[in-house]
Amino acid sequence: MKTNYALIFLIEILTFISISFWAAAMEGPIGGIFGQREIYGFNADFYIFFITIPLFLLLPLIIKPEVKLFGTLLGGYLIGIALEDFFWFVVNPYYGIQKLNSHYAIWLTPWMKIGPIEFPFFYIKYILGGILVLVIIAYKSERITRILKKFIRKWWI
Repeated sequence: MKTNYALIFLIEILTFISISFWAAAMEGPIGGIFGQREIYGFNADFYIFFITIPLFLLLPLIIKPEVKLFGTLLGGYLIGIALEDFFWFVVNPYYGIQKLNSHYAIWLTPWMKIGPIEFPFFYIKYILGGILVLVIIAYKSERITRILKKFIRKWWI
């Protein structure tokens, strides 16, 4: 059976957008509250976005460990994090897209301004990083796989 990488990417992006709904429901009028609550020295955002979600995304690699699938999941993860935050403003009735700026969303720093448009710098960083991963890893996977096999044979066998 052939793997549908575009469908995997689409489902991953839709999953991140759905996270914005429950994050908006839990945070309500107190934006950025996940980033303010800590347990064992780390905030809830860290546990959600850098521990829990990556662990879930690694599950398909147990069944099918391949470079192209890894690239698709990593690219979707990076783009998805930025989209989740953006859609949080779209769906949160206490904020709305008009409050996506450095005056209201003070927890999202640093900010970048291009003309009249202002947005968190990490949007650009994560989206460009995700696109770069998709292009380099997901669509050049055969070459990367050959290089990795040579490297593994040389150092581990």
